[in-house]
Parts: sequence; structure tokens; C-alpha cells
Amino acid sequence: MPDVNETVEVHVPIRTAYDQWTQFESFPRFMDGVESVRQIDDRRSHWVVRVGGVLREFDTEITERRPDERIAWKSIGGNTSHAGAVTFHRLSDQDTQVTVQLSWHPDGLVERVGSALSIDDQELRAGARRFKEFIEHRSTEAPAPEAGTGIGMSDPGDVFDVLLGQHEQIKALFEQVRTASGDTRQRLFDELTLLMDTHEHGEQRAVHPAICEVFAGGAQVAATRVEEEAQAGQAMAELKALGAEHPDFEAKFAELRQAVLAHARYEEQDEFPWLREQLSADRLAQMADELRAAQNPDLHLGIQGAP
Repeated sequence: MPDVNETVEVHVPIRTAYDQWTQFESFPRFMDGVESVRQIDDRRSHWVVRVGGVLREFDTEITERRPDERIAWKSIGGNTSHAGAVTFHRLSDQDTQVTVQLSWHPDGLVERVGSALSIDDQELRAGARRFKEFIEHRSTEAPAPEAGTGIGMSDPGDVFDVLLGQHEQIKALFEQVRTASGDTRQRLFDELTLLMDTHEHGEQRAVHPAICEVFAGGAQVAATRVEEEAQAGQAMAELKALGAEHPDFEAKFAELRQAVLAHARYEEQDEFPWLREQLSADRLAQMADELRAAQNPDLHLGIQGAP
């Protein structure tokens, strides 16, 4: 397929942006389709990606590295031909323009169809947007709160523990639907639909207002979350209309699963921990009350203290 390109402006110094892009292991946090990246040495990394729904593994080698200007890499071995480059342009002391260029040469029919549908372009745009959120939020992280001023990751039972527990339930149901068949698959899919709807409603009520409070450009971040959740809801509705036994169900379900897991991964690794550090214990307790009010306790989603 032709190269795909995307440019984004980020509110961080050029060195911060460059340093982040040289940490390939962090790519799964903001690049949809990248399952994992493991560094082999200072020039080579091992990638696991999904291209058009097909799992591929390959190694890459850095071919060009000019600090604060450009980094480029290409695949070596494996069954997928891949190359990428990122260039950096200083806009000011605190602003950088980042241009990402990716090239995939798909091997299989499914990947070729994906390219024809511009799936790769969509994923790159989403990845650039997530990178902007990721790097800008990380660069403004405050020091860990002092004792008594907030809730740490290890403290049980706060609003984010509840939401993370629901993430695990959603992931488990995705796997159960994937491996089930017949009436059982349809029943599990209906359970998944209800759980996701309840989870998203709770996040919109309890988490999105907090995002608007503490994130720079929080209203836009929250709006992006709502858009992503609406897209997942539409995909769920389309799958429900098809029915679990429809020939197209499995492929469309796999696409939905990948998108939902990417969304969850970003929340788990970045958004939720960052919010936890910024919010007081009282605000987190208020969010827990808002979550309980928004979610039906009869669904048994693990909300402690629900009336």
C-alpha cells in the first residue's frame, strides 16, 4: 500500500517529543494495531502487530537517528514489510510539530482489503491524536501526592478500582464470545452489550467531568472519549442486528474487540493513573458516588456500597 502520513502539533519541547518516539516499547499505548514492542538492543526491536485483523510478528532495525530531528526504522525478517519514520520541527520552546510516516506492504487478502478501506489511515490518525494526549498529559504530571492528600494505585476500592474491575469483566466476556457458538454466543454477546453500555454510562457521568477539570483541553479530551464510545456502541448495535451466527459477525467482532482493548489500554496505563495522582481523596469519593448513581447495582458490577 502507499505510505500513510499524519502531522500533529504537541505542546511539549522538541526533546521531550523525540525522546518519547525513541521508546518503541510505549507504542502500544497510543498506536492502534501495535500489540507489543520489545527492545532487542540499541538498534533492533521485536514487534507484534495486527494488520487488517491478522497477527504479525517481525523485527525492526533503526536506519536513521538524528536527535531532535528524525528517527526511522524498517522491518527485517518476518512476514510483513514495514517501515516508519518520524520527523520533528520546533515551533517554539514548548511546542513541536511531529510528522509520522508509516508504510505497510500487506501479504494477505485480509490485509489488502483493510488497506483498500483506509483502515491504516484511520489508525494512524487515531494514533497521532492519542500520542498528543499521551505526551502532553505525561509532560504535565505532578509529583506523587503526599500522604493523606490522595489515593494511590494500591489502595483498594476507589472509583478507578471499580472501573478497572469492569475492564477485566469486559475483556473476559470478549474472549468468551469469541470462543462460543450458537445460542451461547448470542447470550454472551447480549451480556457484553449491556455491560459495556453500563460501564460507558458510568464513565461519562463520573470520569469525564474530572477530565474536564484537570486536563489541559479536557473538554476536547472528554468529547473524544464520547466519540470513541459512540463508535463502539454503533458497532455493537450493528453486530446485534447481524446476529451471532451471521457469516460477517466474527470479522466485525474482532475489529470491535481490537478497538475496545486499545481504548481500555490507554485508560489503564495512562488516563486513570494520571487522574488518580491529580485528584484529592474527597474528589475520588465523590466520583465513586456519581458512579454508583449512574450504574444499576442490580447488574452486580462490583460497586461496593451500592444501595
